[in-house]
Amino acid sequence: MILIVTALAAGPARSQAPQPPDGPPPAPKPLPDIRRAPPPSADAGRKVKDATPKPEAPWRLSEGLLSRLARTAELYREHALRFTCMETVRLAKYDADAEASNESVRRYAYLLERDADGETLREYRQKVREDGTPRGSEVRDEEPFPPAYAWVQLFSRFNQSYFAYRDQGERFEGYDWVHEIEFRGALPFTDGKDIRQWEGTVLVDAVTLSPLEIHAQPSGQDARVRALYERWSQAFNLLGFHMAPRPLLYAAYVQLGLRRDGLSFPTELRYDTKIAVSARQSVSREASSRRYDGYQFFKTATTETPGALLGK
Repeated sequence: MILIVTALAAGPARSQAPQPPDGPPPAPKPLPDIRRAPPPSADAGRKVKDATPKPEAPWRLSEGLLSRLARTAELYREHALRFTCMETVRLAKYDADAEASNESVRRYAYLLERDADGETLREYRQKVREDGTPRGSEVRDEEPFPPAYAWVQLFSRFNQSYFAYRDQGERFEGYDWVHEIEFRGALPFTDGKDIRQWEGTVLVDAVTLSPLEIHAQPSGQDARVRALYERWSQAFNLLGFHMAPRPLLYAAYVQLGLRRDGLSFPTELRYDTKIAVSARQSVSREASSRRYDGYQFFKTATTETPGALLGK
């Protein structure tokens, strides 16, 4: 006797979002070796990230997403005075062969404090002994670029009125489910210290909305470099030397690889400076890399109102 069994369909299977594989969290992505400059840029005005052409999303985010991003920025403001860490600074200047001809390494005890106005955050550094303990008074070692922690305020309620944002969708990046957002600051590039003078892309954790990785360049850098190079090429030429400086290009990379209290904190910061050698090509001039480790947190449990000021 032949027995035929027919399986009854129980209805269409429910689709589920892909889950990351089990296993330990990934190690932070290492930055390129600062001793070797990145390859020459084939296009001085290229975008921060080359992508396959696709229909462009509108320059706006939903009110619900903007509100959630702003709340995350408020949590960062509360945590600004609640940690210390170690900062390792490496500065390299490159020769014509793209090799580091001059390199320096410095290490500091690092924390943030409020400025005299009670609102602005500033960096505080002290030199350290061989055992890592701080010594001496405050050290001023700043650059004409935004500090690492400034980037976590990219979506603060104050900054939202100075930025245009574009949603680039969600995806898995390694073990992280991320939301990619493009941003463009409204302020013209002057001294470069304000994040509102920059544009680029940010990957935020799709659940907590804390930033994980940022790539940026000065807003309008493409057009600015072309205009400056044209002015340089037409400047007065004295014995083969143009009486005007060549335009410089800048690029920023921030990695926030430490997770704590539902937030991510800076672990790597790098700024690259290039000099234009033509209207569409540039070569590396110098790079500054800052690494943050040895974090120590305190007073991380709070019942304060989000956004409330903290005393020093």
